[in-house]
Amino acid sequence: MNQISSEQWSQMGRDSFDARLIAIIRRNHPDQARTMDFAALVGAFRRQAAKALHYGLTDEFSAATYVYTAWLMGEEFDTRIPAVAQILADRRMKAPDKAKALSNFSRLVFRTLSGGAAANEAPRSAA
Repeated sequence: MNQISSEQWSQMGRDSFDARLIAIIRRNHPDQARTMDFAALVGAFRRQAAKALHYGLTDEFSAATYVYTAWLMGEEFDTRIPAVAQILADRRMKAPDKAKALSNFSRLVFRTLSGGAAANEAPRSAA
């Protein structure tokens, strides 16, 4: 009877994680994803997943949020943007809270860039 080692199980999970993230990127950003080959995408995702682990983002959802944010903001977003660096370095924050903060930050940035109302703007009255 053949047995699968814990290392093989881990690699199979890793491959599935990478494939699902790549599918999300290709579906939502087809033009950008088309310029990178599969091996380049996997390499980039694995580098970012390692950084996510360093910041305590150990569950799949939090790690995926980090990797996707890196795709959107650039590979060094975690050190280039002081507010993000502060959130990620906070050892008291739980992984889901960090992931939510990253998601909220990304939405705010892209909403602001697209000309939408920034989160800190006061609502305009209907007068």
